[in-house]
Amino acid sequence: MHQAASLTTYGCPSCPMRGCGVCRMLSEAELSSIGIIGRAVPAGQDLFSQGEPCGDVFNILDGWVFLYELLEDGRRQILQFGLPGDFIGLRPSGRVPFFGAQALSQVSICAIPRHRLLDLARRRPELAFELVRIVASDESQAYERLTALGRKTAVERVATLLLELFYRIRRRAPQAAGEILRIPLTQTHLADALGLTPVHINRTLGVLRQRGVIDYGNGLFHILAPHRLFEIAGVDAETCPWPRGDDGSPPSLQ
Repeated sequence: MHQAASLTTYGCPSCPMRGCGVCRMLSEAELSSIGIIGRAVPAGQDLFSQGEPCGDVFNILDGWVFLYELLEDGRRQILQFGLPGDFIGLRPSGRVPFFGAQALSQVSICAIPRHRLLDLARRRPELAFELVRIVASDESQAYERLTALGRKTAVERVATLLLELFYRIRRRAPQAAGEILRIPLTQTHLADALGLTPVHINRTLGVLRQRGVIDYGNGLFHILAPHRLFEIAGVDAETCPWPRGDDGSPPSLQ
């Protein structure tokens, strides 16, 4: 994982996420002009908090983030997991966020002043289209999660989330060896994302292990049979909403 010093070491030109998302649309002069600030956020700290004004949007360079909503009695719903290369925090003008974003592991991020990015988008239609694409992609993934939460069984929900994470990680790192995911999630995180209890999550992971689909331990999930995970999750590989390669193809599952 990159430490805080790395943010000042490589800068925008040599940033590992330079070719991803919004940043790939901007010239070096534009990146310099909008006032990007790189910083490291320790695990457990909010990037922005629910109900509090935030004038920035964020590009994740390294580490994991989760978006969450807290209910009045303290119950938490995890809405999404943010991975390196993801762009988070974009919302309608003048709206205080109804959700927060917290570092799941230590993360390196770039904070981009929202008003400067939108001013630039008004002059650059292709940048505006890229922001629309990001929002549309997030919306499609939210629909898939809503279906999972509303209609799928516990086993199908867990399979769908693991498949989504596997798919997104392989999209960003296709050269990764095998199908081993190093993810910093506890059973409580999975429970809060899927509307289940940690005990139910533990039981469900055991079912998937017994079926020979996954194995896990020490912060690692090993996807033994990706195609079986598609079947159990009830997800079509051709129509799933998760990010694809630049040519429109899904990442290899071989």
